[in-house]
Amino acid sequence: MLAYPVLLGVIHPLIAHGLTGDHERLLRTSQFIMHSLSLFVFIFFLIRVQNKTFQIVGRDKKPSNLWPFLFFSPWLFWLGYYTLFVPFDILFMFLSIGIINSIQLNPLVRFPSKWIWQCILGYLLAAAAGIVIGLGAYLRYYKDLQGISRDFATWISISTPAGLVVACYFRFIFGKQLLVAQQSAGGQIVVGREINTQ
Repeated sequence: MLAYPVLLGVIHPLIAHGLTGDHERLLRTSQFIMHSLSLFVFIFFLIRVQNKTFQIVGRDKKPSNLWPFLFFSPWLFWLGYYTLFVPFDILFMFLSIGIINSIQLNPLVRFPSKWIWQCILGYLLAAAAGIVIGLGAYLRYYKDLQGISRDFATWISISTPAGLVVACYFRFIFGKQLLVAQQSAGGQIVVGREINTQ
């Protein structure tokens, strides 16, 4: 859960706004580069943290391949930003993470067809929570703040509820869905159901 407020709430505005400052809707080249870099950093470390949560005995391969996330998620963020504007940048990025996870983690779940919509729904709910609470707080409290303090406050307010939804929702879903490979007494690898998802 902490990955979201730390990576998206603190590191993202620090990289995206710390050096290049505030921007209008159309970003300067340097602002676009720094925003893209911050998104790559967010996605890179988010997926590393996600992969570390899957302690699956007998599986050498990591559950999620990083490259689809690095390729699609930042560019879908920009698609949302430059077509429908805020908050569709956030929505499109979260949906891209959900769609990719629904495909890549599919072999690890008990009911693959159900997992696809459960996974996408989870990230849709996370995005909605972040948008409603974060942008609501921005309009209510942060709009008149100056400089990077406004960006920190806004992105922490977006990422914290989004991260909380992801943590709680997928803890529940994985408790019912996740399969793990376990070592049996006879030395064979058997597939069982994951109960503890911490």
